[in-house]
Amino acid sequence: MSGRSGAAAGAASVVFGLVVGFVTLLVPVVGGVDSPGFGSATTGLLVAAIPAAYVPLLQRAATTCPPLTAALLAGQISVESSWNPAAVSTAGAQGIAQFTPDTWAGAGVDGDGDGVRDPFDPADAIPAQAAQMCRLLAAVTAAGLPGDPVDLALAAYNAGPQRVLDARGIPSIPETQAYVRTVRTAAAGYAGGNTSGTAGTASGTATPAPGAPLDGTWEAPVDGPLTNGFGPRPDGFHPGADLGVPIGTPVRAAHDGNVIAAGPAEGFGQWVVLDHGGRVHTVYGHISQVLVSVGQAVRGGDVIAQSGNEGTSTGPHLHFEVRLDGRAVDPVAYYQALGLAL
Repeated sequence: MSGRSGAAAGAASVVFGLVVGFVTLLVPVVGGVDSPGFGSATTGLLVAAIPAAYVPLLQRAATTCPPLTAALLAGQISVESSWNPAAVSTAGAQGIAQFTPDTWAGAGVDGDGDGVRDPFDPADAIPAQAAQMCRLLAAVTAAGLPGDPVDLALAAYNAGPQRVLDARGIPSIPETQAYVRTVRTAAAGYAGGNTSGTAGTASGTATPAPGAPLDGTWEAPVDGPLTNGFGPRPDGFHPGADLGVPIGTPVRAAHDGNVIAAGPAEGFGQWVVLDHGGRVHTVYGHISQVLVSVGQAVRGGDVIAQSGNEGTSTGPHLHFEVRLDGRAVDPVAYYQALGLAL
Protein backbone atom coordinates (compact mmCIF):
# COMPACT_ATOMS: atom_id res chain seq x y z
CA MET A 1 0.00 0.00 0.00
CA SER A 2 2.99 2.25 0.36
CA GLY A 3 2.92 3.70 -3.12
CA ARG A 4 -0.78 4.50 -3.35
CA SER A 5 -1.93 8.06 -3.84
CA GLY A 6 -4.25 9.62 -1.32
CA ALA A 7 -7.09 9.29 -3.83
CA ALA A 8 -6.46 5.60 -4.30
CA ALA A 9 -6.32 5.05 -0.57
CA GLY A 10 -9.59 6.89 -0.18
CA ALA A 11 -11.19 4.81 -2.90
CA ALA A 12 -10.07 1.65 -1.14
CA SER A 13 -11.66 2.83 2.09
CA VAL A 14 -14.99 3.51 0.36
CA VAL A 15 -14.97 0.13 -1.34
CA PHE A 16 -14.29 -1.74 1.87
CA GLY A 17 -17.04 0.18 3.59
CA LEU A 18 -19.41 -1.24 0.97
CA VAL A 19 -18.13 -4.80 0.61
CA VAL A 20 -16.52 -5.76 3.90
CA GLY A 21 -19.68 -7.55 5.05
CA PHE A 22 -20.00 -10.01 2.20
CA VAL A 23 -16.23 -10.33 1.80
CA THR A 24 -15.87 -11.37 5.44
CA LEU A 25 -18.53 -14.03 4.91
CA LEU A 26 -16.68 -15.30 1.86
CA VAL A 27 -13.32 -15.84 3.57
CA PRO A 28 -14.27 -19.34 4.81
CA VAL A 29 -15.35 -20.20 1.26
CA VAL A 30 -11.92 -19.27 -0.05
CA GLY A 31 -10.38 -21.31 2.74
CA GLY A 32 -12.14 -24.38 1.38
CA VAL A 33 -10.70 -24.03 -2.11
CA ASP A 34 -7.78 -26.28 -2.93
CA SER A 35 -6.85 -25.23 -6.43
CA PRO A 36 -3.72 -24.21 -8.33
CA GLY A 37 -5.72 -21.20 -9.45
CA PHE A 38 -4.73 -19.49 -6.22
CA GLY A 39 -1.17 -19.06 -7.43
CA SER A 40 2.15 -20.81 -7.18
CA ALA A 41 3.55 -19.37 -3.92
CA THR A 42 5.17 -22.19 -1.97
CA THR A 43 4.58 -22.99 1.69
CA GLY A 44 8.26 -23.06 2.71
CA LEU A 45 10.00 -20.21 4.43
CA LEU A 46 13.74 -19.51 4.47
CA VAL A 47 13.73 -18.20 8.01
CA ALA A 48 17.41 -17.24 7.91
CA ALA A 49 16.48 -14.42 5.55
CA ILE A 50 13.86 -12.93 7.89
CA PRO A 51 14.29 -11.11 11.21
CA ALA A 52 13.70 -13.84 13.79
CA ALA A 53 11.03 -11.94 15.74
CA TYR A 54 8.74 -11.91 12.69
CA VAL A 55 8.98 -15.58 11.74
CA PRO A 56 6.27 -16.89 14.12
CA LEU A 57 4.02 -13.95 13.26
CA LEU A 58 4.28 -14.76 9.56
CA GLN A 59 3.74 -18.46 10.08
CA ARG A 60 0.61 -17.89 12.17
CA ALA A 61 -0.71 -15.27 9.75
CA ALA A 62 -0.24 -17.64 6.81
CA THR A 63 -2.89 -19.94 8.30
CA THR A 64 -5.59 -17.28 7.93
CA CYS A 65 -6.66 -18.74 4.58
CA PRO A 66 -5.01 -21.46 2.47
CA PRO A 67 -4.00 -19.32 -0.52
CA LEU A 68 -1.66 -17.36 1.73
CA THR A 69 1.88 -18.47 2.51
CA ALA A 70 4.40 -17.06 4.93
CA ALA A 71 6.77 -16.44 2.00
CA LEU A 72 4.14 -14.38 0.17
CA LEU A 73 3.49 -12.25 3.25
CA ALA A 74 7.24 -11.85 3.75
CA GLY A 75 7.71 -10.77 0.15
CA GLN A 76 4.93 -8.24 0.54
CA ILE A 77 6.45 -6.78 3.70
CA SER A 78 9.89 -6.60 2.08
CA VAL A 79 8.45 -4.54 -0.78
CA GLU A 80 6.11 -2.46 1.37
CA SER A 81 8.48 -1.40 4.16
CA SER A 82 11.80 -3.27 3.91
CA TRP A 83 10.92 -4.78 7.32
CA ASN A 84 10.78 -1.37 9.00
CA PRO A 85 7.90 -1.34 11.54
CA ALA A 86 8.17 2.44 11.89
CA ALA A 87 7.92 3.15 8.14
CA VAL A 88 5.65 5.98 6.97
CA SER A 89 5.21 6.54 3.23
CA THR A 90 4.69 9.84 1.44
CA ALA A 91 1.03 8.81 1.04
CA GLY A 92 0.71 8.34 4.80
CA ALA A 93 0.77 4.54 4.85
CA GLN A 94 2.07 3.30 8.18
CA GLY A 95 4.03 0.44 9.66
CA ILE A 96 5.55 -2.78 8.45
CA ALA A 97 2.49 -3.64 6.30
CA GLN A 98 1.85 -0.05 5.18
CA PHE A 99 -1.80 0.49 6.05
CA THR A 100 -3.26 3.93 5.42
CA PRO A 101 -5.13 5.27 8.47
CA ASP A 102 -8.54 4.96 6.81
CA THR A 103 -7.93 1.36 5.76
CA TRP A 104 -6.54 0.50 9.20
CA ALA A 105 -9.69 1.88 10.81
CA GLY A 106 -11.65 -0.95 9.20
CA ALA A 107 -8.98 -3.63 8.81
CA GLY A 108 -6.77 -3.22 11.88
CA VAL A 109 -6.66 -6.00 14.45
CA ASP A 110 -5.36 -6.43 17.99
CA GLY A 111 -3.15 -9.37 17.16
CA ASP A 112 -1.32 -9.57 20.49
CA GLY A 113 -4.36 -9.00 22.70
CA ASP A 114 -2.97 -5.93 24.45
CA GLY A 115 -6.16 -3.96 23.86
CA VAL A 116 -4.62 -1.68 21.23
CA ARG A 117 -4.81 -1.92 17.44
CA ASP A 118 -1.51 -0.40 16.35
CA PRO A 119 -0.33 -0.36 12.69
CA PHE A 120 3.22 0.22 13.96
CA ASP A 121 3.14 -2.98 16.01
CA PRO A 122 4.06 -5.97 13.79
CA ALA A 123 2.09 -8.25 16.13
CA ASP A 124 -1.02 -6.35 15.02
CA ALA A 125 -0.01 -5.35 11.50
CA ILE A 126 1.04 -8.77 10.17
CA PRO A 127 -2.21 -10.54 11.18
CA ALA A 128 -4.11 -7.57 9.73
CA GLN A 129 -2.13 -7.85 6.51
CA ALA A 130 -3.05 -11.53 6.22
CA ALA A 131 -6.73 -10.88 6.98
CA GLN A 132 -6.78 -8.08 4.42
CA MET A 133 -5.26 -10.32 1.77
CA CYS A 134 -7.85 -13.02 2.55
CA ARG A 135 -10.69 -10.49 2.16
CA LEU A 136 -9.24 -9.35 -1.14
CA LEU A 137 -8.81 -12.93 -2.34
CA ALA A 138 -12.44 -13.59 -1.48
CA ALA A 139 -13.58 -10.42 -3.26
CA VAL A 140 -11.76 -11.09 -6.53
CA THR A 141 -12.87 -14.73 -6.47
CA ALA A 142 -16.51 -13.77 -5.86
CA ALA A 143 -16.33 -11.27 -8.71
CA GLY A 144 -15.17 -13.99 -11.10
CA LEU A 145 -12.22 -11.95 -12.32
CA PRO A 146 -9.92 -13.67 -14.80
CA GLY A 147 -6.33 -14.24 -13.75
CA ASP A 148 -4.46 -15.48 -10.72
CA PRO A 149 -6.40 -14.48 -7.57
CA VAL A 150 -3.18 -13.94 -5.62
CA ASP A 151 -1.92 -11.48 -8.23
CA LEU A 152 -5.31 -9.76 -8.26
CA ALA A 153 -5.35 -9.53 -4.47
CA LEU A 154 -1.85 -8.04 -4.46
CA ALA A 155 -2.98 -5.48 -7.04
CA ALA A 156 -5.97 -4.63 -4.87
CA TYR A 157 -3.75 -4.26 -1.80
CA ASN A 158 -1.68 -1.72 -3.71
CA ALA A 159 -4.23 0.18 -5.80
CA GLY A 160 -7.49 -0.47 -4.00
CA PRO A 161 -10.06 -3.16 -4.82
CA GLN A 162 -12.36 -0.91 -6.81
CA ARG A 163 -9.67 -0.29 -9.41
CA VAL A 164 -9.15 -4.03 -9.79
CA LEU A 165 -12.90 -4.63 -10.07
CA ASP A 166 -13.28 -1.82 -12.62
CA ALA A 167 -10.38 -3.13 -14.71
CA ARG A 168 -11.61 -6.73 -14.44
CA GLY A 169 -8.01 -7.58 -13.63
CA ILE A 170 -4.76 -5.90 -12.72
CA PRO A 171 -5.22 -2.24 -13.65
CA SER A 172 -2.89 -0.62 -16.18
CA ILE A 173 -1.10 1.37 -13.49
CA PRO A 174 2.67 0.92 -13.87
CA GLU A 175 3.25 1.14 -10.12
CA THR A 176 0.67 -1.56 -9.40
CA GLN A 177 1.91 -3.86 -12.15
CA ALA A 178 5.47 -3.47 -10.83
CA TYR A 179 4.23 -4.09 -7.30
CA VAL A 180 2.72 -7.44 -8.19
CA ARG A 181 5.86 -8.53 -10.03
CA THR A 182 8.26 -7.44 -7.31
CA VAL A 183 6.25 -8.98 -4.48
CA ARG A 184 6.14 -12.26 -6.38
CA THR A 185 9.90 -12.09 -7.01
CA ALA A 186 10.61 -11.32 -3.37
CA ALA A 187 8.24 -14.08 -2.21
CA ALA A 188 10.12 -16.59 -4.36
CA GLY A 189 13.30 -15.53 -2.60
CA TYR A 190 11.77 -16.18 0.82
CA ALA A 191 10.28 -19.54 -0.16
CA GLY A 192 11.73 -23.04 0.15
CA GLY A 193 14.32 -24.62 2.45
CA ASN A 194 13.28 -24.86 6.08
CA THR A 195 9.59 -25.46 6.65
CA SER A 196 9.96 -26.45 10.28
CA GLY A 197 9.14 -23.01 11.63
CA THR A 198 12.01 -22.83 14.10
CA ALA A 199 12.24 -19.14 14.82
CA GLY A 200 15.57 -18.90 16.58
CA THR A 201 17.45 -19.16 19.81
CA ALA A 202 17.75 -17.04 22.92
CA SER A 203 20.54 -15.12 21.24
CA GLY A 204 18.13 -13.90 18.57
CA THR A 205 19.64 -15.91 15.70
CA ALA A 206 17.34 -17.76 13.35
CA THR A 207 17.56 -21.29 12.05
CA PRO A 208 18.64 -21.16 8.38
CA ALA A 209 17.65 -23.28 5.43
CA PRO A 210 19.02 -26.82 5.61
CA GLY A 211 22.78 -26.75 5.17
CA ALA A 212 23.09 -22.96 5.36
CA PRO A 213 26.13 -21.99 7.46
CA LEU A 214 25.40 -20.37 10.80
CA ASP A 215 28.64 -20.65 12.74
CA GLY A 216 29.40 -17.06 13.62
CA THR A 217 32.07 -16.55 10.95
CA TRP A 218 30.00 -14.29 8.70
CA GLU A 219 31.08 -10.67 8.39
CA ALA A 220 30.30 -7.62 6.30
CA PRO A 221 32.20 -7.53 3.00
CA VAL A 222 33.07 -3.83 3.43
CA ASP A 223 32.59 -1.19 6.10
CA GLY A 224 30.32 1.35 4.48
CA PRO A 225 26.79 2.76 4.72
CA LEU A 226 23.82 1.13 3.01
CA THR A 227 23.04 3.40 0.05
CA ASN A 228 20.45 1.26 -1.73
CA GLY A 229 18.57 -1.66 -0.24
CA PHE A 230 16.91 -4.83 -1.46
CA GLY A 231 13.58 -4.34 -3.20
CA PRO A 232 11.80 -2.40 -5.95
CA ARG A 233 13.08 0.81 -7.43
CA PRO A 234 12.06 2.82 -10.53
CA ASP A 235 14.29 0.85 -12.91
CA GLY A 236 13.24 -2.58 -11.61
CA PHE A 237 13.87 -4.90 -8.69
CA HIS A 238 17.18 -4.48 -6.85
CA PRO A 239 18.28 -7.94 -5.67
CA GLY A 240 21.00 -6.89 -3.25
CA ALA A 241 22.42 -4.22 -0.97
CA ASP A 242 24.63 -1.39 -2.17
CA LEU A 243 27.32 -0.34 0.30
CA GLY A 244 28.91 3.03 -0.34
CA VAL A 245 32.72 2.86 -0.30
CA PRO A 246 35.51 4.59 -2.29
CA ILE A 247 37.01 2.91 -5.34
CA GLY A 248 39.78 0.54 -4.31
CA THR A 249 38.30 -0.42 -0.93
CA PRO A 250 39.27 -4.01 -0.01
CA VAL A 251 36.32 -6.38 -0.41
CA ARG A 252 36.25 -9.28 2.03
CA ALA A 253 34.72 -12.71 1.63
CA ALA A 254 31.59 -12.74 3.77
CA HIS A 255 32.18 -16.37 4.76
CA ASP A 256 34.35 -19.37 3.99
CA GLY A 257 33.77 -20.66 0.49
CA ASN A 258 34.97 -21.38 -3.01
CA VAL A 259 35.17 -18.96 -5.92
CA ILE A 260 32.79 -20.03 -8.69
CA ALA A 261 32.93 -16.85 -10.80
CA ALA A 262 35.48 -14.07 -11.05
CA GLY A 263 35.82 -11.52 -13.83
CA PRO A 264 33.61 -9.70 -16.34
CA ALA A 265 29.85 -9.84 -15.77
CA GLU A 266 27.03 -8.06 -17.57
CA GLY A 267 25.76 -5.08 -15.62
CA PHE A 268 28.41 -5.43 -12.94
CA GLY A 269 31.48 -4.73 -15.05
CA GLN A 270 33.29 -7.29 -12.91
CA TRP A 271 32.16 -9.54 -10.13
CA VAL A 272 33.13 -12.34 -7.77
CA VAL A 273 30.70 -15.09 -6.75
CA LEU A 274 31.38 -17.39 -3.79
CA ASP A 275 29.78 -20.75 -3.03
CA HIS A 276 29.53 -21.24 0.74
CA GLY A 277 27.88 -24.65 0.72
CA GLY A 278 24.37 -25.36 1.92
CA ARG A 279 23.02 -23.79 -1.29
CA VAL A 280 24.22 -20.35 -0.16
CA HIS A 281 26.10 -18.00 -2.51
CA THR A 282 27.27 -14.40 -2.22
CA VAL A 283 27.82 -11.95 -5.07
CA TYR A 284 30.18 -8.95 -5.11
CA GLY A 285 29.60 -6.58 -8.02
CA HIS A 286 30.95 -3.40 -9.65
CA ILE A 287 34.45 -4.24 -8.47
CA SER A 288 37.53 -2.57 -9.96
CA GLN A 289 40.01 -5.40 -9.44
CA VAL A 290 39.56 -9.16 -9.02
CA LEU A 291 42.06 -10.69 -6.60
CA VAL A 292 40.94 -14.35 -6.72
CA SER A 293 40.41 -16.97 -9.40
CA VAL A 294 37.75 -19.58 -10.09
CA GLY A 295 38.25 -22.71 -8.00
CA GLN A 296 40.15 -20.93 -5.24
CA ALA A 297 39.15 -21.61 -1.63
CA VAL A 298 38.81 -18.55 0.59
CA ARG A 299 38.23 -17.93 4.26
CA GLY A 300 35.78 -15.44 5.69
CA GLY A 301 37.53 -12.07 5.85
CA ASP A 302 40.00 -12.79 3.03
CA VAL A 303 40.33 -9.89 0.61
CA ILE A 304 38.92 -11.10 -2.71
CA ALA A 305 38.59 -7.87 -4.69
CA GLN A 306 38.69 -4.09 -4.67
CA SER A 307 35.50 -2.09 -4.92
CA GLY A 308 34.82 0.12 -7.88
CA ASN A 309 32.30 1.85 -10.10
CA GLU A 310 32.27 -0.59 -13.01
CA GLY A 311 29.35 -1.59 -15.23
CA THR A 312 25.91 -0.05 -14.75
CA SER A 313 26.61 2.04 -11.69
CA THR A 314 25.77 5.54 -10.50
CA GLY A 315 28.72 5.94 -8.14
CA PRO A 316 31.44 4.06 -6.28
CA HIS A 317 29.99 1.24 -4.18
CA LEU A 318 29.91 -2.51 -3.64
CA HIS A 319 26.82 -4.38 -4.77
CA PHE A 320 26.39 -7.34 -2.41
CA GLU A 321 23.92 -10.20 -2.78
CA VAL A 322 23.01 -13.26 -0.75
CA ARG A 323 21.41 -16.03 -2.79
CA LEU A 324 19.68 -19.05 -1.25
CA ASP A 325 18.92 -21.87 -3.67
CA GLY A 326 19.68 -19.45 -6.48
CA ARG A 327 17.18 -16.83 -5.28
CA ALA A 328 18.29 -13.43 -4.05
CA VAL A 329 17.15 -12.55 -0.52
CA ASP A 330 17.48 -9.35 1.47
CA PRO A 331 21.11 -9.29 2.70
CA VAL A 332 20.28 -6.97 5.59
CA ALA A 333 17.55 -9.29 6.85
CA TYR A 334 19.80 -12.32 6.34
CA TYR A 335 22.53 -10.77 8.48
CA GLN A 336 19.98 -9.72 11.10
CA ALA A 337 18.82 -13.34 11.28
CA LEU A 338 22.44 -14.32 11.94
CA GLY A 339 22.59 -11.80 14.77
CA LEU A 340 24.87 -9.53 12.73
CA ALA A 341 24.75 -6.09 11.16
CA LEU A 342 25.58 -5.47 7.52
